Amino acid sequence: MDTASMEQCPEVTVKCFLLSRFQSAIAQQEALGKIPLNLIGDTILKNGQDAHSTRDEFSCGTGKMPLAKQVIENGAIFPLNRSKDSARVLYVSAIALKLAKTWQQTPQTIATELAETLEPLCYPDFAVKVAPAGIIELELTDAGLAVWLQRLAQTNLPIPESRILSPVMCADRLFPIQYSHARCCSLLRMAHRDRIIVLAQPDVTTAPQIWSLASPNPIPWIDEGDRLRLVHPAERSLISQLLTVLDNIYPIFEVKNREKPVNHFKLASSLSEAFQTFYTHCRIWGEVKIRQPKLAQSRLGLILATQSLLRFILEELLSALAPLEL
Repeated sequence: MDTASMEQCPEVTVKCFLLSRFQSAIAQQEALGKIPLNLIGDTILKNGQDAHSTRDEFSCGTGKMPLAKQVIENGAIFPLNRSKDSARVLYVSAIALKLAKTWQQTPQTIATELAETLEPLCYPDFAVKVAPAGIIELELTDAGLAVWLQRLAQTNLPIPESRILSPVMCADRLFPIQYSHARCCSLLRMAHRDRIIVLAQPDVTTAPQIWSLASPNPIPWIDEGDRLRLVHPAERSLISQLLTVLDNIYPIFEVKNREKPVNHFKLASSLSEAFQTFYTHCRIWGEVKIRQPKLAQSRLGLILATQSLLRFILEELLSALAPLEL
């Protein structure tokens, strides 16, 4: 049984992680042989192969994230969506309703069985429970969110094997996004000069695609009470937008799967706006730096994650420059 946590898993996004765990959970059900492929979509693979056997093996800690290969054998869409509540990271699935007729059980019974199998597969990253009507709820824990943020802040996203570039945008439309990226870089360099963090390569002329932190490493996302430090509404909104962007562009990490056209410019614009709101309301210097240095560092970690994703969209999906300074 695959019980690897998000820290050890090869999945690029939180949604990919959950889809692979659903695949493993359904594979463990005795009724698996009765389920048609076109019912399960993302979860059932050709010849019953495991999702991880179809992926390139790369390190999940630092360096490059793995590039998922094609695991979907048809166009069916697995019912897994994220709640719009930005205060928490909650995914819901109605897969039990979809399986009820085939498994000849009630949705509540199927959901309960799947939830019991999912719990050890998702622990400690997700809390799993069954809501009324057989809906499965999976909420990302603070510990799981810290792992995901650390990976996004410190790891390159893979270059997709097959990608659809967005149409060329005029400079005026791209400028706000490029400004946000350059502002992220400026804040990180300033924090390095003020010794709040230590960048591995702070020099603009030699900076890599993604800046890594020499210190603190890991970033202190979690406080002494095992809770995420980032609780301000603007912080949670930016985290939510980071998740939204990755969940929407994740099909580019599959060779053939295209659920629907993705507006990369709109995603980047929304992320840029969320960053600007965060920067307006969440201080790093002044009293925060003096009295709450770890909060300042975790906010800088969020800026690093934002910079990483903005750079990826600008350079890899919009074919535009991601300036380090303006």
